[in-house]
Amino acid sequence: MKVVLPQLKIQLLAMLMILCIVGTSYAQTQRKPDVIVLRDDSKLEVLIQEVEENVVKYKKLTDPEGPLFSVKKSEIASIRYGNGEVETFEAVLEVPSYYTPSVPKQAESPRQAERQHSTVPMKPSQKFIEDVRTASPDHLRTMYTYYKTRSKGGMIMGIAGTAVGVLVAGIGTGIVASAVDANGNYKSYQDEQRAIKGAWMMIGGFAGAATFGTVGFVKAGKNGSKASRIRRELIRRGEPLTFRIGPGFNPVHQVGYLTLSVRF
Repeated sequence: MKVVLPQLKIQLLAMLMILCIVGTSYAQTQRKPDVIVLRDDSKLEVLIQEVEENVVKYKKLTDPEGPLFSVKKSEIASIRYGNGEVETFEAVLEVPSYYTPSVPKQAESPRQAERQHSTVPMKPSQKFIEDVRTASPDHLRTMYTYYKTRSKGGMIMGIAGTAVGVLVAGIGTGIVASAVDANGNYKSYQDEQRAIKGAWMMIGGFAGAATFGTVGFVKAGKNGSKASRIRRELIRRGEPLTFRIGPGFNPVHQVGYLTLSVRF
């Protein structure tokens, strides 16, 4: 039994169209943001992760895979979740201690005053740079470790996804090629079925390599860029990137000591 090769081409085109439709529908399915309305009438569009007894933990809408932030429930007036539900919070009267001395309010810096009175929202990149400038050295080191780890994870994901996808696509291509003769016809019905399976492997391998490779390398680049920006800020301040204190003991002189290693 002989079947012409154009039939396989039609099947391959149909498979590609199905993958495109599925990928488009998946890309359009995104979680709607949650809106936290504070008692000063300001609003935060975020992705809420946890609602605990006293605080609400969330991630920034511009960085859904970034660090976790929290806000006290006493500062929240209501929450409008992405599914349409609305939750309100009663105001809690906080009575200051009678014996607590009043602390004079510090004068705002020009940068803080400009940021509070500005009505134009900051871009995500500008907000990240501002957070880096105002963060403490310890917080910067924590942020550096976080983004550096995510950058390495994205690089591993991109390399592994691309390699596995190309390998699967190569196996599928070999199966399709071995199922036809020199004239491009199938040798038997079993060869035709085997070629269809090989075609699925070939399409899935290339699609997986492109998807996981692109996502992994993009994630590695973005997080690596943020880690480099934090490292430059630490160097500008003259702060070490990491430091380690290790105990030691000299058995000859019976003396203990501590070693401090600093890496910029």
